[in-house]
Amino acid sequence: MELVFVVILLMLFFLIEILFFKFTLIKGLIYTLSFSKTEAFEGDDMFVDEEIYNKKPVPVPWVKADIHSSKWLEFAGASSSIVDERRFVTSGFMLRSYQKTKRRWYMKCTKRGVFDIENATVTCGDILGLISESRAVPVNTRLIVYPGMIDINEMFFSTRDILGDAIVKRFIMDDPFIVKGIREYIPGDPINRVNWKATAKTNKLMVNENDFTTKVGITVLMNVQSDYGEFDFVKNKDVIELAVKVSATALNRGYGQGVPVRFGSNACTVDDGRNMILTESGSGQEHMKHMLFKLAQLKLKNLRDFEIYLSQLENKISNTQIYIITAFLSDEILAEATRLSILDNTVKILVLDSKYINGPVSRDVEIFYMKRKPWKTEGDLQ
Repeated sequence: MELVFVVILLMLFFLIEILFFKFTLIKGLIYTLSFSKTEAFEGDDMFVDEEIYNKKPVPVPWVKADIHSSKWLEFAGASSSIVDERRFVTSGFMLRSYQKTKRRWYMKCTKRGVFDIENATVTCGDILGLISESRAVPVNTRLIVYPGMIDINEMFFSTRDILGDAIVKRFIMDDPFIVKGIREYIPGDPINRVNWKATAKTNKLMVNENDFTTKVGITVLMNVQSDYGEFDFVKNKDVIELAVKVSATALNRGYGQGVPVRFGSNACTVDDGRNMILTESGSGQEHMKHMLFKLAQLKLKNLRDFEIYLSQLENKISNTQIYIITAFLSDEILAEATRLSILDNTVKILVLDSKYINGPVSRDVEIFYMKRKPWKTEGDLQ
């Protein structure tokens, strides 16, 4: 009889415990997630801040939060699992009544992109582990990771073996540090060109006149195809990710020189999957940020063969320095590049694979080849 009474008491206790926590566990829980900054560059380190607040007098025995992120955002010291392109990061809490807990994750941005964390899953449970409740909590936070920069002048060599100290002709990018003279300041000159010594001597604002290209701007055109005959999605993603870095570096160099810059590609962006890319020509920090955002959003998908894309630009680009970034070089691409050079443009082609060094040549277009291949394909030795 006593045993039956004890069993009844236990069952009553379990029932009360279940009913009590069922209606109080997840109620009054406030969960937030935020990045320590909203913009970063590939390779940057930053933090992710979690905060959970139990806004009620009833304690919560255990809470588990699952962050739905990208596999390209690496959380140090976190328990995570990767499924396709997604990373799921799990963290656990135990909350007293009215307790607020904060946790900071160290995170590394391993790849460019626009990363949205729309929600996290919060799961609560009772003391005995008999019940649990889950809820998707909207966090709506975004991180823009811009592509990294590289030293493209050190990575490429020209097919024109120009010897001696000819000014900048062997460089891919014109050198803003070679000064050919000093002149009086005119509105629009970048402040970093001011020659303060000459200004003090003449009592006039004087600036260095650098040996820039005679063209009025820089246009970077990137081929998203990783090999001949490739259509739709890119097969060799690593080489195109390198092309994105080269493009970002070339644009940044033009921005640093204070000349108008623009970017184009036969790819599309995540936000606009129907149209190829060709930005307006412009200068200044906001314009540069706009182009880096395009590169961060760039989707590895080809909408047109690159030679067709170039043929559509003949009446849109003139009197500019054009840098064509491509993984390979064909007769068709070189023919279209030559046509662009006729329109008072200076055209340089940067080929990312030196195996094409014996490919087509042109007197009107200078071709640069990568010194080594910093990626692997399926046929490479491990």
